[in-house]
Amino acid sequence: MTTSPRDEFIDLISKNCQVDGFDELTSKIVGTLFIEPEEVALENLAKMTGYSLSAVSTAMKLVVRTGLVKRLKKPGSRKVYFYMEKDLIKITMQLMQRKHELVITKTKRELPNIIEKYKTEKSKASKEELQIIKGYGKQVLVFEKIIGSLIRMLDATENAGDSGQKRNGCLK
Repeated sequence: MTTSPRDEFIDLISKNCQVDGFDELTSKIVGTLFIEPEEVALENLAKMTGYSLSAVSTAMKLVVRTGLVKRLKKPGSRKVYFYMEKDLIKITMQLMQRKHELVITKTKRELPNIIEKYKTEKSKASKEELQIIKGYGKQVLVFEKIIGSLIRMLDATENAGDSGQKRNGCLK
């Protein structure tokens, strides 16, 4: 049995998401939302993916928390809708900015106090732990530079008008 190009694309996106640790249901939801040009009602998303409304609703909570998908409500409607950005550069930028805001900034704010508390500990285990924590702090600072560089590169690419256009001969 042959499959449609739409189904093949959804399957491709789904497999890509599974590489990032998403389960089969969540991956199929992301693939389905990616190909849909407009927002999709929760009930329709359940029908489109072949999963129960309850399972899709639960999976959507995770996907929305990651920032990959937006949850919407339309005025005058009780339905919940979901939308996914189609531009990979924008998606990547949003995820990187979110990582910076929620992980790096918080770590830079809280880690110095944790390190100071560890310095008052006298056990051998706490000294070893302190070294691990200091190493983590250094890695976070390096990661911050990498994310900053990546965001600037993505922003430059997007501002150059390359977003969504032919890249590396991939699109015909």
